[in-house]
Amino acid sequence: MSPFEIFAQALGFIGAGIYVFSFQIKDVKKLFIMQSVAAVFFCIHFVLLGAYTGALQNSLAILRGIILLFRDKKWAKNKFTLAGLILCFIVSGIVTYSGIIGLLPMIAMIVSTLAMWTGDGFKIRVTQLAATSPLWLIYNISVTSISGILTESFNIISVIVSFIRYGKNYDNTSR
Repeated sequence: MSPFEIFAQALGFIGAGIYVFSFQIKDVKKLFIMQSVAAVFFCIHFVLLGAYTGALQNSLAILRGIILLFRDKKWAKNKFTLAGLILCFIVSGIVTYSGIIGLLPMIAMIVSTLAMWTGDGFKIRVTQLAATSPLWLIYNISVTSISGILTESFNIISVIVSFIRYGKNYDNTSR
């Protein structure tokens, strides 16, 4: 592996650590912040790997995280804002289309956005376990994102651990 590839993977590992840790945070608003920070690292990671679908979807995840932090504002909780985000994920999936595998991150981001929009920590984690992580895992394998593969594997484990720790009791005050 070249120094460039090592650097690209290292940035992904920083994002991976942040993502995995985020599911152990009980407060949903803090979860959104942590996942937005992780998305910054993964965006750069995917650009360096030449995986532009992953990069663009993660850049939109940053925007999504910012919007979700302002859910108490009228403009942020508006259904048009949600529809706009979903449209952005779809357009970015089309623009970077390189085959059926490239659609998986788009689908994962749409599903996770719908779950996050509820502000319900339990629904967010169920969606992560049932859809988001499996779809991203397949994509990460296809683009050889070692940190992405490990992230989704650890995310699955982390969500299971959070279910054991909290059950259905999450701080859903960010609704």
